[in-house]
Amino acid sequence: MLKSLFPSRSLNDVREQAARDEVRRLAETAPTPRANTGSETRHRGASRMLRSMMSWLPGLGSPRQDTPTGERETLISRSRDAYRNHMLGRAAINRAATNVVGMGLTVRPNVDGQALGLTEEETAQLNDELARGFRLWAEDPAECDAEAGQDFYMLQRLAFISALVSGDVFGLTPNVRQIGGLFGTKLQLVEAERVGSPLTGPERRNEVDGIRVDSVGRPTAVRICDGYPSDHTTDQDWTWVPVFGERTGRRRILHLMNEKGRPGQVRGVPYLAPILEALQKLERFSQAELTAAVISAMFTVAIKHDASEGDQSLGGATMWDEQSDDPSKPERPVVTSNQDDTSDGDNLTLGEGAVWDLEEGAEPVSISPNRPNAQFDPFFMAIVKEIGAALEQPSEVLMMHFSTSYTAARAAFNQLWKFIKQRRHHLTVQFCQPAYELVVDELVASGRIKAPGYRDPAKRRAYVRALWIGEPLGSLNEQVDARAATERIANGTSNEHLETMAFHGEDWHNVAQDRAREIRWKRENGVPIYVGGKVHDPEPPDPNRENDDTD
Repeated sequence: MLKSLFPSRSLNDVREQAARDEVRRLAETAPTPRANTGSETRHRGASRMLRSMMSWLPGLGSPRQDTPTGERETLISRSRDAYRNHMLGRAAINRAATNVVGMGLTVRPNVDGQALGLTEEETAQLNDELARGFRLWAEDPAECDAEAGQDFYMLQRLAFISALVSGDVFGLTPNVRQIGGLFGTKLQLVEAERVGSPLTGPERRNEVDGIRVDSVGRPTAVRICDGYPSDHTTDQDWTWVPVFGERTGRRRILHLMNEKGRPGQVRGVPYLAPILEALQKLERFSQAELTAAVISAMFTVAIKHDASEGDQSLGGATMWDEQSDDPSKPERPVVTSNQDDTSDGDNLTLGEGAVWDLEEGAEPVSISPNRPNAQFDPFFMAIVKEIGAALEQPSEVLMMHFSTSYTAARAAFNQLWKFIKQRRHHLTVQFCQPAYELVVDELVASGRIKAPGYRDPAKRRAYVRALWIGEPLGSLNEQVDARAATERIANGTSNEHLETMAFHGEDWHNVAQDRAREIRWKRENGVPIYVGGKVHDPEPPDPNRENDDTD
């Protein structure tokens, strides 16, 4: 048909002309990109022609491609080195662990009595029984730790630090009851490099760095090395361990990940990964400034001799006699005694009050580093602020230095509190709550806790429901915070149990019972009682009470 319309032109010519007309039409109708002048793309960030963006061409890959095994292992090794040797790196990890975990997150059983058809009294009694049973397991290292070295709250901190430094940590849940023990459930932490793939043998498509996933990405098994792959003195056998038991569905492996940044991500990345380069440079800069300051503080004098002084000069002779017992005498002469020999100038070192006796012809060089550097602290703190922003920790908290106003310090604490709550939620979901459910399972299976209908998954969820409460952030003004807690209780947004556990982690019933005993003792011994902000004199003893008791 096109040939009949344009008999004198070929089909290819017609197509090329139509394409040129379409390009011309689009160019005429397209709006002028005023905001993107100089860029060939609608988004300047997508430009490949701007000089500032030409060399920025990162690859687009899957979570597995963006964190290959080799790079992840390098990040782990550097992160561990920063935690060992870099002051700021260690401060970032320990500060996060202290604020998030502290002395450990405390459980408060919160059974859904309404779903189970229990009265309030029965629900409260069941909560108390669950709390007592869990404390028997959590507070005894021999009951909760497979290595019998740490209690459950210490394991929380160790697992949290390991997840931050290495990106993730795994927890095995073997059922091993020791002689004289009450529980068989144990926790055994496994570091990140022990989970992976051996050097021999191909890795399947559904296996990612030692974790086997199903069709929807749910982890089903983990391959664990009996020892450490980098330590050939340990066992090098690899074993697949299922995440859930085949018959009972019991949780056999816990996986605490630093933070999951992408859907489909299987392994975690170290907490310090985004700042490792800046951290290394800042550490070198700090050490260089410290060394320069030390050198600047040295007081060293060099004595030069002329040839005219002859044999009476000290040139070419040592400052100390061989038999001298001067404690300042060096182990070997700072200069050679024979001028025919090569000068031992490499042995001239700075020292506190050191004196150099130079040979003939040697010229002293003065060193004036002008240290300490007045610009060091402002530049150092500017980089620390950027690091704190990347780690979601205010620089004031990171450096433990509060020199600003009360308002600024309060704002920093409020931002830190958001970070703490988010990280505590991760720790609760991935580590604390699964461990608690395993203990409750054993309490019910052993008959210590009566839980009718526990085999029903819905009722089990009602039985194992719990709240996890950590230490408070701290108070810049305890009186203001105490009033705020009172207001929260008064308007019904909180209760005394929550406020007591949030304040110091203790159970409200224990605190109330201790307080009642204290008040009763004060009344019996005539000690004034402080209640409600007022001092109350003790009630005088009733003289008729003894007679009434005898009647």
